[in-house]
Amino acid sequence: MENFTTRVELQNPDDGDYELLYQEMHEALFYRVINYRGTWRDLPADEYDCISALTTTFIYNLAYTTAQAVIDIKPVNDLLLIKDFWVVVTKADGERVCKLPKTTEISRLPPGETL
Repeated sequence: MENFTTRVELQNPDDGDYELLYQEMHEALFYRVINYRGTWRDLPADEYDCISALTTTFIYNLAYTTAQAVIDIKPVNDLLLIKDFWVVVTKADGERVCKLPKTTEISRLPPGETL
């Protein structure tokens, strides 16, 4: 199993679009935390972690499809600007090193995990 750090940034979002994205990404098994040395840590805004044996391309396609589904609900924002998104997926080869705050939100964790 490999860790994939995925960044999804919405362009011209409406209020509530990011909350919907967070929910959809969570359902697609992307989480806004990482387990670093036994402690769950919050990732920066717009970043997710996914643990999978699948390929980087598969993870990218999953994130892309999830973000596109959020955009497809309402492709033009309230200011009549076209919505879009950016996606970057990076496979973590080997040990990760980070400085991130401890999470305090159990809702960010994968199912079955605890703080």
